Amino acid sequence: MRSLSAGSPAAPAREVLVARQPVLDADMGLLGFELLVEGAAVVVDALSEIGLETLTGGYVAWLPLDRDLLLDVGPVPVRSDRVVLQVGAGDGDDPALHEAVVKLAERGACVALDAFAYRSGHEALLDAAWGVKLDLAAHGAEGLRAQVDALRGRDLVLIATSVDTHADFTLCRELGFAAFQGAFLAEPEVVPGRAIPTQSVAALGTVADVQSSVEFEDLERAIVRDVGLSHKILRYANSAIFARSQRVGSVREAMMMLGARPVRRWATALAIAGVPDQPHALLVTALVRARMCDLLCDDPARADRAFTVGMFSVINRLLGLPMREALDTLPLADDVVAALLRGEGAEGRNLRIVLAWELGDFTAGDAVTGGRDRVARAYRDAVAWADETATAF
Repeated sequence: MRSLSAGSPAAPAREVLVARQPVLDADMGLLGFELLVEGAAVVVDALSEIGLETLTGGYVAWLPLDRDLLLDVGPVPVRSDRVVLQVGAGDGDDPALHEAVVKLAERGACVALDAFAYRSGHEALLDAAWGVKLDLAAHGAEGLRAQVDALRGRDLVLIATSVDTHADFTLCRELGFAAFQGAFLAEPEVVPGRAIPTQSVAALGTVADVQSSVEFEDLERAIVRDVGLSHKILRYANSAIFARSQRVGSVREAMMMLGARPVRRWATALAIAGVPDQPHALLVTALVRARMCDLLCDDPARADRAFTVGMFSVINRLLGLPMREALDTLPLADDVVAALLRGEGAEGRNLRIVLAWELGDFTAGDAVTGGRDRVARAYRDAVAWADETATAF
C-alpha cells in the first residue's frame, strides 16, 4: 500500500524573520548593520537563504552568535572582512569561550563582546577581543563612564548601544566610542531658536503637492515648479539605467517614459535625499519604511499614500522639529498627518508594524493578513530596493 505521506506536498518553508539596525560612526557615517533575529541560530538560516549581500547591501554585517552555537558548530562560513561577530562575555572566566575567540581572532575575525559588563574574570577574553559593546540603557551615564574607565588602556573598539537621543550620542562620542547604535538616527536634534530650513521645507512642500496631484498635468506642473527637482528627474530618466539612445528633454517625456507613479515616488525620494546635512543611513531607513508600507497596503488605490507615509516618517529628523511641528510646515493630506502623528488608519497601522519590525519585534507581523511571513518577505524586498535606490542617489 502506498504511503499517504509519499504523495503529500512538502510543507512550505517558513520565511526567515530578520531585521537590521544601522551601526554608525562618530560622523554618523554608515559602518554596517547588525542583524536582529529570533535566536542566534537563525543567523545561519538568514545567511544561507537570503544572503549577506542582500541583508546588508555590501556593508559589514554585525552577527550575533550564541556561545553554545559557537562552541558546538564553530564560526559562520563568511569572510572575516565582511562581518563583526558578537558574542556574550558571560559572567566570568570561561576557558572554552576564550579559546574559541582566540581562534577566531587568529583567523582575522573581529569579535565584539556583546552586552558587556566588566568583571576581573574577563581579562583573558578582553585580550583576544576586537571590540566591546556597552549598553547605555543598562549601565546609565555614570555606569557607562565607569565601564570605559575600567577598559581604558586596552586596544579595543568601543561600541555604544541604546543610544536613543542626540544627548546620548554626544555623551558616548565624548567618552571615546567609535560606533553607535540606537534610535537617535531617526530622532530630531531640536535646537531652541534655530530657524526652520526654508529651502528644505519648500522642496518637501513640492513633494506634498506631487503626492496630492491625481491628474497627469497637475503632477507635471507640480514638478516643473521646482527647478532642482525637475533637473534631478531628468538626470535620472537619462541615466544609464534605461540605456536610451535618445535623451529625455522634458519632465513630460520623463513621465511618459517612466509612468506617473514611479515619477511621483522618485520625486519624494529625491527631495528627501536632497535635504542637506543628513546621514545616508537616514535616507535608507526612509526608503525601507516607504517600500514596506507600500507592500503591506491591501488597497492598490492607496499604495502611493502608504509609500508617502513611510517616506515622511523621518520628516521630524530632517527638519529638526518635533513631529507635530514638522507636519504643520507641509500641506499634507489629513489622513497622512493622522497616520504619522497618531498611527491612525490603515497607513498608520502599517507604519506601526514597520517601526516595530525594524526593532526586531517580529510579533508585530501577526496583525497583518498573511502574518509574519508576509512581513518578512516585504522587509527583504524593501531592503534590497532601498539599498539599490540609495546607491542611485
